[in-house]
Amino acid sequence: MMKKIVVAVDGPAGSGKSSVSRQAAVGLGLKYIDSGALYRSITWYVLGRDGAVDEHFAFTPDIAAIAIRQDFLPDGTSLTFVNGTDVTTMIRDEVIARNIGIISDNRGVRNHINAMLRDWARHDSIIMDGRDIGSVVFPDADLKIYLDASVEVRAERRIKEYREMGKKVDENLIKKQIIQRDEQDSRRPYGALVRARDAVYIDTSNMPMAHVVDRIKELVLQIR
Repeated sequence: MMKKIVVAVDGPAGSGKSSVSRQAAVGLGLKYIDSGALYRSITWYVLGRDGAVDEHFAFTPDIAAIAIRQDFLPDGTSLTFVNGTDVTTMIRDEVIARNIGIISDNRGVRNHINAMLRDWARHDSIIMDGRDIGSVVFPDADLKIYLDASVEVRAERRIKEYREMGKKVDENLIKKQIIQRDEQDSRRPYGALVRARDAVYIDTSNMPMAHVVDRIKELVLQIR
């Protein structure tokens, strides 16, 4: 029986980390954990409870008691449940994106979710992406990867994603948002985007997704 492993994938927004992590999970028999969905789930819960999220938000016992579950599907995707309710689609709403910043920057929330993620990793071999997975959540991960890409390429990917969803986008605005997000993520007081010293660096700017997935598979097979 193969030992349980943890693969941590970090990188800036639009670097492709979620997409390639999901595909690599399918090919390697790992479970892909969508850590971002957990923060979205708490945001969804708080908005439903309070109607708004503001600077006075505090991590409370009822938030700690929320039952969040992810069911992993054969295609590498997952379903997310909050207290038994399937919120997979609901947490992708734009209102969640506008309010998640305060939630994800809260130290109490991050400590709570980090503990959940570590508990899940004790039961299965996982691959997880984020901005501090290899530096904070799993500093002793079996494999750390830092995916990167130029601002221009990441903006193009985000624009394509929106257009495939039927949304009209302002290309210049998307690029500015990417730059602003990079600055915010690198300066966050807790859980900032960090390239772990022992992470394998992969610049995906000129790499097809399939090649990135193959590279990750190679790295995982090496440690196994």
